[in-house]
Amino acid sequence: MSNSYNVNSILCDPASTVAGRKVTFETPERMSNALNYAFAAGNCENVLSHAFADRVFITDQITYTEMAEYRIPLVSLEHDEIEFIVNYRTHGSVTNCNLRFTLTIGATSFTSILSLSATTNGFANNDITITYPSGNYYYGTLKVELQANSASEIEIFSIMAYFKPLNSPIAAGRKTQYNTSTYITPFGTTRTTAQNAFTSRFAHNMIDSIKEIRKRLKSLITWSGVYNTSSTLYPNADEAATSVIYIGVGHMNILNAFPLLPSGFENLDFNKLELHVRAIGDVDFTFFGQSLSINQATSTSIGWYTFDLEIDNAELLQMCDTRLPYYNATFDQVEENRDNLISLSNARANRYPPALSGQGTDGTIIGLSLFGV
Repeated sequence: MSNSYNVNSILCDPASTVAGRKVTFETPERMSNALNYAFAAGNCENVLSHAFADRVFITDQITYTEMAEYRIPLVSLEHDEIEFIVNYRTHGSVTNCNLRFTLTIGATSFTSILSLSATTNGFANNDITITYPSGNYYYGTLKVELQANSASEIEIFSIMAYFKPLNSPIAAGRKTQYNTSTYITPFGTTRTTAQNAFTSRFAHNMIDSIKEIRKRLKSLITWSGVYNTSSTLYPNADEAATSVIYIGVGHMNILNAFPLLPSGFENLDFNKLELHVRAIGDVDFTFFGQSLSINQATSTSIGWYTFDLEIDNAELLQMCDTRLPYYNATFDQVEENRDNLISLSNARANRYPPALSGQGTDGTIIGLSLFGV
């Protein structure tokens, strides 16, 4: 038995399922192939893509300094390799600088360090192999830190991350999406070829597996403020002093995503559209037509908060010529956002978290991720 998949033979003939028509062996074979491929490679796309203007993601600090933090969805509890790719350059006479990614899932952290030495635009990549802690998890928190050299500075232009797909054939045995009490069953494609029995167990496993794989989340928005920037070489206000740290009124209708409303969306009974927000202190805001509130212990508390979002069918947006039910999810042009998000009339006295008492960083959003099925 082989839980294999072939991307060239995963589409079934829809007419082969019509009542009264003979079921050809290619249909269950291709259904098995498609399910295996969907589990192994589905949503193995970017969970993080963030680009930056020149000289705003830069540091001259010689110890690891936190610059940004993101929330990213997992592909499944079986996908255990995540790769990071950065576009960067170093400035100065010495080029031994480092970037450190720390991915935290539950209470367990995993680290990847990239050594950066290019003095012109360069690329570096590395990956993390994850050993998942016991329990149910569907997201991780990713921290990005930079370490410069005493005679060098390091600048980041873009960051990308994605989970690697599972190779064919998939290892035997039931697989876990996010919940360890429910499973996806890969199919032995050699058992669905001609002259093999077509059992009811095949149908039950197929239906259960499809239900599980629908829970897989993808990253629609992944944004973080860039804080703790510092530069001796580029200290001007139009360079390292102007990184975007907080969500502001300029993000309304600009920082957006287009979630899809698939068939049966309303009846799904699991996480299907979630907004993850990292904030300092308390803040009220409106996103995707829904007024949301973050209430923390103190005005200097920093934390991630999660909100389940709903889609209003009456606000259907047909995207271009696709004629598919996509929606525009963004910070709305409403008074609540104009009053509470950062602006010239609602500025902050301090540029950097972590917040310090009396330094005026409270009531701000410094990270935001939107997950959707």
